[in-house]
Amino acid sequence: MAKKKIFIWLGSAFAVSLAYLFIAAKPITSEFTLQKEWSINLDEKNPPNDEVAANSDNLIPFFIGNRYGYIAPNGTLMAKKSIQNNQLISITPKIVSVWNPIPDTLTIESAVPDQTITIKDPMGYPYLVDDRIFLIGKDQDSVALINNGGNTEWSYAVGSPITALDCRADRLLIGTLDGTIYLLSLKGELLFTFQPGGSRLSVIAGGALSSDGNYIAVISGIDRQRFILLEKASQTYKVLHHQFLDSDFRRPVLVQFVQNNQYVLFEGKTNALVFDIHKRKIHEVPLNAPLLAIETIAQSNLVFMLTGKDLQKQLIVLRLPDRKLITAPFVSRESFIYTAGNHIILGSDSVIASYLVEK
Repeated sequence: MAKKKIFIWLGSAFAVSLAYLFIAAKPITSEFTLQKEWSINLDEKNPPNDEVAANSDNLIPFFIGNRYGYIAPNGTLMAKKSIQNNQLISITPKIVSVWNPIPDTLTIESAVPDQTITIKDPMGYPYLVDDRIFLIGKDQDSVALINNGGNTEWSYAVGSPITALDCRADRLLIGTLDGTIYLLSLKGELLFTFQPGGSRLSVIAGGALSSDGNYIAVISGIDRQRFILLEKASQTYKVLHHQFLDSDFRRPVLVQFVQNNQYVLFEGKTNALVFDIHKRKIHEVPLNAPLLAIETIAQSNLVFMLTGKDLQKQLIVLRLPDRKLITAPFVSRESFIYTAGNHIILGSDSVIASYLVEK
C-alpha cells in the first residue's frame, strides 16, 4: 500500500477563497460534488482534545505557517504546536520531527499517544514515511533506516547528493545528482540501479514507485529532459517507455502514480502530463502556474492538484486522464491539500476545512 505523506506548500482571505471555490468555480458537473463537513480556525482558542487524541486513528497531519499538529477525522483538533523560524519539520499521520538546521539530537514523536524516539548525534536529517524513519546524511549522499530504539538498522552510501526519494511497496527509490537511480529493499539491499543518460547534464529531477513496486517513473536530465518508465521484469527493471520533454527544470519535479497505477502524472513546462501506461499515450492538462501538490482518492479516477505562484493559487480537480471538473483560483500565502479516505482537506493560512467527495 502506498505510504502517506503530507504535502506542504508556501503560498488569506481563505473564507472568500472557499466561497469562490464552491460557488463560482466552473464547471461543476452533477457527477461530482463536495460537501463541507467541518472547518477549524487555528487563530481561535480551541484546545486539543486529549481524550479523542488517545483513541483516534487515521489522523490528519498539518503544517502551515509556523504551526503544526493533528486533527481527528471528525474535525477535532488533537494537537497544535509551533516551530521557530529557523527550525525544520517532517510530519506524517503517525510521527513528526522538528529539528534545528544542524541538530545535535533528533527527536521523533508519535502523533498519539505521546511517545518519543531519540537519535543522538544524527549527522543528518529525517525523511519520514508513515511510521518509518530514514536519516539522510549531512552531505546528502547516504540514507539510513532507524529503528524504534533510535539505532541504525543499516546505512547505504550513494555516489552523489540525493535529489529524489520515494518509499513504497517495501522498497526505497533514490535518485541522485549524477543521474543514477538506486532501488533498495527495506533491509538495505541493492535491488536495482540504472543511469538513464541521454541528456547533456545527468540529474534525477523526480522519481516515483508504483504502489505494487512493478513500475518506476523518472524525470531525468537537463538539456534535454526526459520521462522514463521502467517495468519490472523478473529480477530487474526494463525501459517500457521514454520520451523527451519540453521542460528543462533545474529543481525537483513532482511525479506520481495515480488510479491504481494506471497513469503517471507529472509536471510539464506549462501543463500537467498524464501518461496512460497501458495505451502508452500522453495527455496534457494546461496549467497557469507551477504544480505544487498532487493528491488522490483510492479506487477513484479523481486527482486533486494545487498550483500556484506567490499569492495566487488554484485548486484543480481532474477526472483522469484529462478532464477538468473544477478550476478554482484563490489568494493564499500558505496552503496545502491532503486526502483522507473520501475526503479532501484544504488548508490556507489559519483555516483548515474538510469536504466529503461524492460522485
